[in-house]
Amino acid sequence: MRRQRYAAAKGGDRVGKRKRVPAVAPGRAVFTPSIASEILNLHPRTLMIYESENLIKPQRTATNRRRYSEDDIRRVRVIQFLTRQKGVNLAGVKYVLKLLQSLGQQGLEVSQVRELDTLPEVSGNGITA
Repeated sequence: MRRQRYAAAKGGDRVGKRKRVPAVAPGRAVFTPSIASEILNLHPRTLMIYESENLIKPQRTATNRRRYSEDDIRRVRVIQFLTRQKGVNLAGVKYVLKLLQSLGQQGLEVSQVRELDTLPEVSGNGITA
């Protein structure tokens, strides 16, 4: 009975329906280290190590607490892929990320770089030792 009165007071007959909340903007830092580590399935200390190695830079609140954005989460997923699936150490990850950033600044995409590998001059088919 209470729900019916509440729904009638709200001007609708939808009982138990919630409003859709818009998605969080990718650059907006909302995740605490504990939540981010749960999302990424890693220890919170690992996030701090990545920060100390300058691989990620979480935003800080007025009270100097770390907050991670969806962009930070995406970047850590790239780091996880490189370290776990490809066996790259953190120094190599730093190099790969800088290389990808410089390619992006020059207007090149990864698919265009892959095309270079098919060129005979680059592929090494004509070179013998």
